[in-house]
Amino acid sequence: MNEVDEQGWGHVHHAAFNGYVKSVERFVTAMEDQLEFTTQDNLHSTPLLCATMSGNIEMIQKLLDLGAQIDYKDNRNHGVVEIAATKNFVETLEYFIKLNNPKLPVWKNLIKFLSSSEDDEAEAAGKVLRILTTATQDGPSPNLEPFVDSDGVLAIVKVITGFVGEEAKVQAFNVLVNIIENDRVKQQVLKGGGIPPSVKLLKSENKALLLPLLVVLKELCKDKQYADPVVANGAIPAIVKVCQTVNDNDIFVQAIDALGNIAESDPEHRTTVGGTPGLFSTLVNLFEDCTSKALVLSLTMAIAKMVRGDKNNQEKYVNEYGASPLIMLVRVRNKDIQLSAIEALYCLADGNDFAQKAILEEGAVMPLINLLKRTRAPDVQEMSAMALWALAGDDLNERRSMAGMMGVPLLIEFVTSLSETLHYIGAEGLAVLAQGPHSKATLIGHANGVQPMVRLLKSDKEYIVACAMNAIRYLCVGTGYVPHPKNQATVQQARGIKSLIALMVNSRNELIQVQAALTLACVSLGNKENEEHIAENLDFSFIHVLRLLYSENEQVKLLAGEALAAFAFNNVSQQREIAESGGVRMHNFLSFLESKDEYCRCSGAFQIVVLARIVPDEDQASSSAIGIKLLVDLLEFSQKEQIQALTCDCLARLAHTRAGVPAAIVSINGVELLCRLMMSQTEQVRYCAAVALGYLTFDHTAERQLLRRCREQPYLVKVLLYHTKYGKISKSFLEGWNHCKHIGLPPIPEKPKFITAKDSITYLSSIKEQPPHARPLTILSMGADTATGETATTSRHHSSPLGLFRDDRTATNVTGRSSRVSRATATFAQNTPRSDADLTPAETPKNEDAPMVVQDG
Repeated sequence: MNEVDEQGWGHVHHAAFNGYVKSVERFVTAMEDQLEFTTQDNLHSTPLLCATMSGNIEMIQKLLDLGAQIDYKDNRNHGVVEIAATKNFVETLEYFIKLNNPKLPVWKNLIKFLSSSEDDEAEAAGKVLRILTTATQDGPSPNLEPFVDSDGVLAIVKVITGFVGEEAKVQAFNVLVNIIENDRVKQQVLKGGGIPPSVKLLKSENKALLLPLLVVLKELCKDKQYADPVVANGAIPAIVKVCQTVNDNDIFVQAIDALGNIAESDPEHRTTVGGTPGLFSTLVNLFEDCTSKALVLSLTMAIAKMVRGDKNNQEKYVNEYGASPLIMLVRVRNKDIQLSAIEALYCLADGNDFAQKAILEEGAVMPLINLLKRTRAPDVQEMSAMALWALAGDDLNERRSMAGMMGVPLLIEFVTSLSETLHYIGAEGLAVLAQGPHSKATLIGHANGVQPMVRLLKSDKEYIVACAMNAIRYLCVGTGYVPHPKNQATVQQARGIKSLIALMVNSRNELIQVQAALTLACVSLGNKENEEHIAENLDFSFIHVLRLLYSENEQVKLLAGEALAAFAFNNVSQQREIAESGGVRMHNFLSFLESKDEYCRCSGAFQIVVLARIVPDEDQASSSAIGIKLLVDLLEFSQKEQIQALTCDCLARLAHTRAGVPAAIVSINGVELLCRLMMSQTEQVRYCAAVALGYLTFDHTAERQLLRRCREQPYLVKVLLYHTKYGKISKSFLEGWNHCKHIGLPPIPEKPKFITAKDSITYLSSIKEQPPHARPLTILSMGADTATGETATTSRHHSSPLGLFRDDRTATNVTGRSSRVSRATATFAQNTPRSDADLTPAETPKNEDAPMVVQDG
């Protein structure tokens, strides 16, 4: 029975190895020592170990039932756990784990095996642990907690830092990939000192090692706590070098994701990432010849993270002409890529004038506009609108042009959508269209755009409520405080007055309160019916507005004064009510009149002139003179176009208020300064100056001065008449000018076209040719957008296996580099739709509803 063959194995060993259960049972029954009889070779294995070598679970179970020693180890110090790991018998290990035998600590033995200094042992343990810790469909592996509790993470760190071969390290990182999302695992990696050696391993050329290593670093860098030591150990330049030297899409994806997560974790890290030499050029280069959807997604998402809110990074990226590939991706068939590219464009443009201009010159507008108007996918529409509005920036003219390209119907659709972001953009767009030259307040009213704005007043988002009130003000009152009665009536019919009073009285935010008061003033300006509706509401009182004059917030105080001035404008009865409710004092305005901020001085000066009659502690003539002098000084000395336009607007309002004010403006050279501003390069300034002069023509002195200036420079009349169709001009002036022409004047000379032309918007006029040093970019083969539901008109190009990139006019492979101005941008200028603002004076439609009202206070 105890005889052995030349290998040192007995009958029981062969029977156990081959799974002969009945034979083993007979051997053990016949001679009990057969159960622990060891082989006569170098290993000295028991039948249980022999059964484990073959992975026969039935045989193992039978031997254990017969009483086999479960914790026996051979001469290599290998027990059943180590042998199963060496053979990669995961099911056998799972069987031992389920046994939960106190004599056999499976996890302890596996982790000890992983920590071995022998390459083959550490590698074998890593392979089985990778399978044992793989997540299930329902979530993390059930083996995660026992592995972590048994100090498995520290064992992995030991492998990473040890002298074992790279294959063992590869398996260790593969295990870590399975569990790295767990917070305990991250903490143990950090505390165990696993980050520095991991970063050093980025120098490896072994792709099998780099891939799981980058996955681990990517996950760690989602949290600033772990991103800090990663960055401190020099991971950023190391990862960039990997992107520059390794040619593997899977590695590119993980490396770029890691850089994106580092940038997102902390603003300082974002700056560090952007300052890494060659980073952005490397990212732009990776777009070329790219047919991997995963890589394109990683690139676009990482770019968004790297440039979001960082002006230096935004400018560095656009200087590499990186906007072009993003613009091309707007047309791709894949919705995920499309959204990601649009978000990257939004992050590039947000709050950066330089980047906005660069992206506009690259031709971003038309692809986004076309997509916005075609798609019905809410997320695509929202992101496209955000990108376009970010590209418009803070410049009023560009915002007006962008809103005009979107169109009134689409903006109204935004306001009625379910998206709060679209509510904001729709309200902002309608507000800019309703103000200034070429006002579309009437068109918006006819398109039923006022009622949705009133409904937005009930939004629970204060920024949307503020935007809605801003739009309502411009829809109800134009430049020079010219009211729009139809829109004012619509606000009342939509119960807007009630909502505004509720906001003024009940809002906890003083800015909302004061903006509601100012909007109420605009809704009732020159409208007796709305004024009565406000007076009839028991909750309304001027005391609420007067109280805001004493707010600690300077902006609230300034707007409160503006609201009172709007209520009091050409309205003696409301001036009296304000005075009876407590009134105003000169000290309420002094801080603004003496402010270094030109906007505050301008607004304060206007307020003091309008409210001069009810300021008891200052002579009416003196306070009026102070305000008018400040406004005229701003006309003469301000270099800011926004302030010039606002000052002209304030003077236009004052020019048709109480007697004596126009004469005061004229007496201190107001006409000459306004004539000078009618030659401004900015249309808004020209328009406001022309409206102010139009109202001043009702003063005989101003009329004579203006006629003299027009005789000297006859083209001023062209500007004046072009813009005052929205305001008012005296018949006496027109008759005087006609008389001058009748008696004979030289013809109007040719002067710069800008005097009656719309401001030049770069992306609406022409696309600049690229400079000689511009980075050449390819045209991605693009096609119909899945978000729009359109069908591609060209066949798939052979070099694009995923079919990511198709063009609706051409199918060009992404090979080599060509001009960064694509065919799409080359034909852009020809296809750009014209808005009303682009029409010549002869083509511009007349505003039949613009009221002509001059009242004496």
